[in-house]
Amino acid sequence: MQKRSVIGYGHGHYRPYARMWDLWDARKSVKIAGGTYDAGKTFGLIAYMHAMAIRYPGSRMTFVHRSLNRVYRNIIPSYEKLLGYKPTSRDDPNPTRVTRFGGERPEFFEYETGTRIYMNGLDKPQNLLSDFFDAGFVNQAELVPFDAWDELTARVSERAGTMPIATLVGDCNPNVPHHWIRQQAKDKKLDYFRMSFLDNPEIIPDQKSDRLIAFKRAFENEPDPKLLNKIMDLFTEPGLRRVEKLKNLEGLRFKRGFLGLWASGEGLVFQKFEPETHIVDATIMPNWKRYLSVDWGTRNPSSVIWWALSPDDRLYAYKEIYKTQLTKPDLIRLIKENCDRYDRIQYAAVDSADQDGVEQLRRAGFRVNEPVKNRIAQIQAVQERLKVDASGQPAIMFLRDRLVHPPDQDLKDEYRPVEVTDEFLSLSYNEKRKGTNKDDEDTVGDNHGVDGTSYLVRSLGTKQSIGSGRVVHGSVTMRR
Repeated sequence: MQKRSVIGYGHGHYRPYARMWDLWDARKSVKIAGGTYDAGKTFGLIAYMHAMAIRYPGSRMTFVHRSLNRVYRNIIPSYEKLLGYKPTSRDDPNPTRVTRFGGERPEFFEYETGTRIYMNGLDKPQNLLSDFFDAGFVNQAELVPFDAWDELTARVSERAGTMPIATLVGDCNPNVPHHWIRQQAKDKKLDYFRMSFLDNPEIIPDQKSDRLIAFKRAFENEPDPKLLNKIMDLFTEPGLRRVEKLKNLEGLRFKRGFLGLWASGEGLVFQKFEPETHIVDATIMPNWKRYLSVDWGTRNPSSVIWWALSPDDRLYAYKEIYKTQLTKPDLIRLIKENCDRYDRIQYAAVDSADQDGVEQLRRAGFRVNEPVKNRIAQIQAVQERLKVDASGQPAIMFLRDRLVHPPDQDLKDEYRPVEVTDEFLSLSYNEKRKGTNKDDEDTVGDNHGVDGTSYLVRSLGTKQSIGSGRVVHGSVTMRR
């Protein structure tokens, strides 16, 4: 028996093609369109919502962005382009078929059938989180924290009562490799549809061309910009100009925008961090000096990293604790349990702001170094060590499989970092930067292990008194 599509095609002047067609046809309740820039993802999903609004009278639907302002800036212009007009007020003497309620920044659009599409931003979630919807479209889903997305999946529900399958869809551009979207897709909790600028009918109108279909298969395996010359005659003139802009992207933007890869780099605090370079297999020699870096946490993860310093001044992280729900005594106990006979710790570099933690470490027998806190200097010191020198190696590296415990399940469930290298791949500068020095310390994302790392790097770079003591296995016995 052939399955029945959730919605039909051909509403208005838009018809989905290629992977967008597959998304429209899929009966899954959670679907995301990703891939290259300029793939027509946003327009295709707005058309999808419009088609459902027509097919299911009386539905309650919503357009969502992380910021309500972005709903009006990003989504509404494309929605009006799809409709072919700007909806009038419901009180207009000659109302359009779709009307708006709420002036120039409408609260919702209403169809003749009674369907309403509400505007919602995660920065003003009162209405969004107090109601249920038959369908929702999230623009730039890669910017949405997982916990907010998780809440949305509960709010877009059959409890709204109109559609047979409540559907949450989103579009996204590629982001960091371990992003929750990729992990949810891997866990089959959402359907991910990878799209390309080659799927955009505004760029190539004849999406049914046998030449184009064959070319797409070849290009996916070998995405060389020069190969596009083979199908130049299929592009519209505006399409050629748009693709030329994609071809001219550089670095990370080229990887994400033209190739559609989930890669790290632009906007990240530690753009020089590359897993292939900085995560290594290495042997830690017994005579190398050993250190700890400690960043306290309870609900947020506590981070402890064991470091070895080689004679040529390269730091190796070789053990790690990255775990939530640990009290300070629990954490210190876990540290001592995982120190072996080679771990003759010189000192622990810690956050000087937590004097209770500092004192507990001292009472446990560890020397403590409290570097002067300077956020910009801390970031710059770590960035400097990440650079690759003439030998082809950086001055800081991380051994694989460092964790001394299973990955923290709470962190996994929230799609947050489960070890310090995850932080290096995701910590970014605040996008609301204004060109001041303050911006260089305004970051977004988990930074617990990164902070601990910076304490040690700063400690090694400055001469500070750490008290007297005798180094013993796994700790330091302090003289009283």
